[in-house]
Amino acid sequence: RASGQVFAIPGTSVEETLLVAPADLAHLTRRKAINLRGEVLGVTQLRELLAFREEGGKAPEGEELPVVVISTGGRRMGLIVDAFLRRQEMVIKPLAPCLASLPGISGASVMGDGGIVLILDPAELMTLAVQEAM
Repeated sequence: RASGQVFAIPGTSVEETLLVAPADLAHLTRRKAINLRGEVLGVTQLRELLAFREEGGKAPEGEELPVVVISTGGRRMGLIVDAFLRRQEMVIKPLAPCLASLPGISGASVMGDGGIVLILDPAELMTLAVQEAM
C-alpha cells in the first residue's frame, strides 16, 4: 500500500521485505540508501516514484519503515511503502489504452473483494528511480 492505493509486485521480482529504522536511512547526494547486510542498497519512496501526493498511511515519526527489496535484470533496489499486505495469486489484465502509458504500471487485477489492484513493473520503477536521482 502506498498513498492509500493497493499495488502488487510480481513475486519473481520480490527478494525480501523488511522494516528499517529511520535512523538507518542514509542520504547519498540525491538518493537514499540502507546498509543491508554489508551491501549499500538504494531505496526510494514508492509514492514519490509514482508522483502520488502525500496521503494517509504515512508511518508516524520514528516508526520503522516497510521496505520491499526488488530485483530485475541484475539490479536491486528498495521501495519504501506505507504497509505490506499479503501474498496473493492474481491474473494480470492489460491496461486500457488510455492508461497504458502510466509510468511504472504494467497491468491490473481484480481482487477477491472486487477492488482493483495495479501491478507494478519493477524494471520501469528502477528506471524511474535512476531518473529521479539525476
